Amino acid sequence: MNMYGFAMIPLEARILYRRGLDLSEQGKDEAAVRYLRQAIIIAPRFAVAYRALGTCLSRLGREEDAADCQYRLATIAPDRGHGLAPAGA
Repeated sequence: MNMYGFAMIPLEARILYRRGLDLSEQGKDEAAVRYLRQAIIIAPRFAVAYRALGTCLSRLGREEDAADCQYRLATIAPDRGHGLAPAGA
């Protein structure tokens, strides 16, 4: 992982991210979006959180918001910006 690796992300943001992923895996994307957005507020360069958020938004049919996440992901982590496949890490 690059210099913005997972270990560099504040613990609170990682906890929110993990909760968001758990909710997403349960099919609760609307709730997951709230947690993932909070994680990004705390850690604006949290690339995998943008990826997970974009995936949730896409499944909710919010394509414009998902595209914004794709853009932000490509901007902060070009090596991770291709597609919004489900994030699991």
